[in-house]
Amino acid sequence: MPAFIHNNVVSGPEEEYIPAHLSFGQLLYDKLKKGGKRTALICAETGDSVTYEYILQNSVNLAVALQKLGLQKGDVVALSCENRFEFMVTSIAVQFCGAALSTLNVTYSPGEISHIFNISKPKFIFMSPITAQNIYDCSKDLPYVQKLILFGEYDIVPAIFYNELIKNHVNIDDFVLTDVNGLEDTAGIMCSSGTTGLPKGVMLTHVNFLTLCAHMRYYLETSQASKKHKVKTALSLIPWFHAYGFITTLAIMCIQIEIVFLVRFDEKQYLETIQNYKINMMTLVPPLAVFLAKHPLVTQYDLTSVNEVWCGAAPLSKEIQKAVSERTDIGNIKQGYGLTEVTMACCVDLTGGDKIGTCGTPAPGMKIKVLDIQTGELLGPGKEGELWIKSPLRMKGYVGDQAAGDALFDAAGYVRTGDIGYYDTDGYFYIVDRLKELIKYKGFQVAPAELEALLLQHGGVAECGVVGAPDELAGELPAAFVVRAASSTVTANELVDYIAGKVSPAKRLRGGVFFVDEIPKNASGKILRRELKSMLPKAKSKL
Repeated sequence: MPAFIHNNVVSGPEEEYIPAHLSFGQLLYDKLKKGGKRTALICAETGDSVTYEYILQNSVNLAVALQKLGLQKGDVVALSCENRFEFMVTSIAVQFCGAALSTLNVTYSPGEISHIFNISKPKFIFMSPITAQNIYDCSKDLPYVQKLILFGEYDIVPAIFYNELIKNHVNIDDFVLTDVNGLEDTAGIMCSSGTTGLPKGVMLTHVNFLTLCAHMRYYLETSQASKKHKVKTALSLIPWFHAYGFITTLAIMCIQIEIVFLVRFDEKQYLETIQNYKINMMTLVPPLAVFLAKHPLVTQYDLTSVNEVWCGAAPLSKEIQKAVSERTDIGNIKQGYGLTEVTMACCVDLTGGDKIGTCGTPAPGMKIKVLDIQTGELLGPGKEGELWIKSPLRMKGYVGDQAAGDALFDAAGYVRTGDIGYYDTDGYFYIVDRLKELIKYKGFQVAPAELEALLLQHGGVAECGVVGAPDELAGELPAAFVVRAASSTVTANELVDYIAGKVSPAKRLRGGVFFVDEIPKNASGKILRRELKSMLPKAKSKL
């Protein structure tokens, strides 16, 4: 993907023109109709499958039923469930109605659920049996919530059954989608990751989603042409309630690629699914890449059908990237970089592994600049700073918090990312860490991701997370939480010495090493550093 550097601003190729009046719902309708009787989705756990025709018919049936219940353009519909067929039907039906879809993480606490409801104010809420009780408890006294709609057949809480709403057959050719202004109207409210606090509701428009789908098609067609292979079947494990999983799954569906999905991660089932369904394409998060690089079970399965692997949501070390390719023979992992506020994918590596560790060049129509953290100076190649992005993928804003959204934009329309990185002389970007997660040791800035990448090179480490431990003299001390590899007896002192031999003095693990059973992560695989910080010993570490 070509990149152009002018006055220290890196630009991607020319953007494909998308008329502002088009709706995301209309694109989905057209693609589903074109798909016809071909298989669209397969549930790996059950083996059940549905066609494009099935999804379209049920989406139209549901859309008409929702309109009869009072759903109007501009209303918000919340959806809280795991990956399942009903998730996609509901999401598409909401788009057909011109309403905005708000997806909720199924692991949200009552406080987080109430927070999202208070800012998005959903009129209808869809839920699955595993989320129903929490959703009911958090919504029963809210005046703006008019209907609760339940997937499945069990009467868990007072609600309308989804199956009742889709049973009335509607002629799809007679159905008329609600008109929208693609540039202005909100299609989705995607929750930001909330790794450092309560999640925000990112409002994305129809044009945001349409543009992203066009980019995904561009990335995949370019990659397939250069590598001379074909993607027929993709694996979807990333939760659909997360922007990464939601947008990539719908975009891949629009390309008419068969999608096999998993509800949850199980080591054996994950590998069996790749082998049995001869998966060609996978989307990963770094913890999954670490699993493929290190777990002994991986070598027992045939993964050679895989020819497209995209990894995002957090930085992936080049060592793990190399290890996966060498161990599995699935080729180069393409790193991507994005954030919900810019409709996810901002960069994708379309090389054949020529620049290991890069997340690629800017997407079509996108400009990226790097500013010095202290001075705001516009930086050239090879210099680390904060990334700012200008793109038609820019969010509309944060729902219920206009001031916070406006604060992210500069006068030229660039979005502040909060991510630290740099670009090389060819315009390829490399992400170092999150600005808010940088550890401040005696004025030095220490990137947790760098120390985590080094720890993962140690044979005794299966997973790890690094945070700053508060210290009166130094400010913060780098501290590591580690999950030992199977049969490993590595000690804390060994790991402290191991890191000390590889880094400058400021980056040593002066805050200590703590062994844990698991590293807390959110649904997209990002380490929840605030939870790790809460696990630090109360006593201050010594210099």
